[in-house]
Amino acid sequence: MIPTPATYLDHAATSPVLPVVVEEMMPWFTTEFGNPSSVYGQGRKARHALESYRARVADVLGVGPAEVVFTSGGSESNNTVLSKDAGGARGVITSSVEHEAVLEPVRRLAIHQVIAPDAHGRVTPELLEQSGADALGMASFMLVNNELGTINPVVELAAWCRGRGMLFHTDAAQAARTLDLKPIAGAVDYMSLTGHKFGAPKGIGLLYVRAGSPYAPLILGGGQEQDRRSGTENVAFAAGITRALEEASNGREAFLGYARNLRGQLLTALRDMFGEAIQIMSPEEDCSPHILNLLILSDEGRGVDGEMLILGLDIEGIAVSAGSACSSGTMKISHVMEALDVSPEKARGALRLSFGPQTLEEDIRRTVQALGKVRARMGR
Repeated sequence: MIPTPATYLDHAATSPVLPVVVEEMMPWFTTEFGNPSSVYGQGRKARHALESYRARVADVLGVGPAEVVFTSGGSESNNTVLSKDAGGARGVITSSVEHEAVLEPVRRLAIHQVIAPDAHGRVTPELLEQSGADALGMASFMLVNNELGTINPVVELAAWCRGRGMLFHTDAAQAARTLDLKPIAGAVDYMSLTGHKFGAPKGIGLLYVRAGSPYAPLILGGGQEQDRRSGTENVAFAAGITRALEEASNGREAFLGYARNLRGQLLTALRDMFGEAIQIMSPEEDCSPHILNLLILSDEGRGVDGEMLILGLDIEGIAVSAGSACSSGTMKISHVMEALDVSPEKARGALRLSFGPQTLEEDIRRTVQALGKVRARMGR
């Protein structure tokens, strides 16, 4: 049996399912197992529950229930929006630091543009103006970068696009615990969320679709989800993501303060121990405090072997990552580091540490001590 790590600092990859979420889900795994499309009592009860969860999600987002689609996760939500018809005949613009679940479908479009962000991985209306993006039909820029924590000015970007007749999509997978999503939903045409980043199970996501926005189902069949996503609805997981989203919204201010404190402690301890042997990649401002990206450098200024660093930390009971966990477990230079013009020899030392409500101050101390031990063991 693989032991559970003593310290888990990879909440940006996935976060533990909250006990209150499990409690919300349990009836739909056991006694309340009806198919929401069935017309008899059990089915009607499941249908009523599903629509109740949809309304609760809509309340958190400040949107209409009919604008909420339950999906299998962020990748499906992104791919649904960025299908072959995205942007109509005009195409789509995105940035080179987006999640692969945005970049890959965009690159398959006949007309698309991928622009470089600023030095912190941020896209601004000024960059859009310079890019000639107004010739395109849609823009897709993430709300919180999953590797850096950088926050894009999505409300301003969406307003810029709307003024030019462009649709706007944002991947908000990393944002639920640290940002109020109501003003975001009020500004964009589409927004993607995935439950396992904020305390729901893997395999459930949300897609907000503004009423009247173009929409083509990605999955065809029985016409469930108001003809927007076919397949028998997963009531248990809909219950889970709904409760997790409510918990994230209600606990946002408390978690923000806590995460800022943890991040400050971590930065101070890292700088005290490593000095110039670390390079902080996450920006100090306009950054979600639950994500910290840094480069661990050798005495010669090269990045240490990231895979060996992560495995060494694993031996010490510390779970962290080098960036996105969505590349089938492969270790390669992050496309985000490449987009920021970090040299490959430095980028190999990238490390991402990310917090959740379960993270303790002791986890910060243990991680810094373990980092020092592992780096020394690797010959500095």
